[in-house]
Amino acid sequence: MKTFRIAAGLVLAVGLTTAGSLTAEQGNMDGKKYDKGATVTLQGCVIAGDKKDTYVLGQVQEWPAANSMMGKHGRRMYWIDKTADEMKPHLGHLIQVTGKISDVKKSEIEMEDVKKGVGHMVEIEGPGRNVETTAANAGVSPQHGTDDIPITLLVLKVEELKMVSSSCPAVK
Repeated sequence: MKTFRIAAGLVLAVGLTTAGSLTAEQGNMDGKKYDKGATVTLQGCVIAGDKKDTYVLGQVQEWPAANSMMGKHGRRMYWIDKTADEMKPHLGHLIQVTGKISDVKKSEIEMEDVKKGVGHMVEIEGPGRNVETTAANAGVSPQHGTDDIPITLLVLKVEELKMVSSSCPAVK
């Protein structure tokens, strides 16, 4: 499952579906497709995050298609420049965003070894404000224990956001 988040007006996309099931050791085989200045389109379902005015984008599809979910510093995730006010009306909708990658940063997901009635929680380090969600929404396994998971955070300057459907597809 892939996911997005918005915090302090920003969205983060994580756990992307990939064209193949490649291992982390294979690294980023996608070259410049995910470097600064590249245009990317993401489509997914807007889900409420753990904290007020935060959102996750689940069931994410990414174009151009990826050979791997790995980036330069670890798993590839997105931070999107949309405000909570811009995302709230799309809660429960399938949306598509297109934009240019404005920055590529080394970051991490911190696993919390606690349960809050919905499973293990994670904190994703983003620019300005971290985002908290369930491990399931972040597309990570609680098997990591309390180990930090390195990620490549791609900051996406959104040029277009559109609703694809007023409801989300059923999770398979």
